[in-house]
Amino acid sequence: MQHPIYVERQLFKFLWIFMPLMSLFNLWMETHAITPRGSLLPFIVLLINLLVLLALGSLTIRVDATHLSWCFGWLGWPVWKVALADIEVAGPTNTSFLDGWGIRRTREGMLYNAHGKQAIRLGMRNGKSIRLGTQDPQRLLSYLTPRLNGR
Repeated sequence: MQHPIYVERQLFKFLWIFMPLMSLFNLWMETHAITPRGSLLPFIVLLINLLVLLALGSLTIRVDATHLSWCFGWLGWPVWKVALADIEVAGPTNTSFLDGWGIRRTREGMLYNAHGKQAIRLGMRNGKSIRLGTQDPQRLLSYLTPRLNGR
């Protein structure tokens, strides 16, 4: 892999709020039960939540000299990669509440989004469309666009 020219990591804020609250609620329910069960359920829930945060807790976008890649979480898997030569056009766009967050198939193509409603739309040479959520679409496009037109 080449040295990245641009890297952006954004937290999946919904997960970082929801998962710890779910773990705390589960632990509270276990400790305040009328008849304590002494089960491992709160710890299993905590472990599952930690694994979900590790796997899906952020979205990282990278641009290098030849590729645009993105992945969720700190494991870096799965990773999606697109050759810059396969991108026909890129521009800013917004996502709606109905589009949601995460990895989604929408009416406008695939969406990869961790937080917020700003994104960039990639029009591929094969006719497909991809939207990548970003907190600063203009900055990402400033790194990406010259590499698309500079062929």
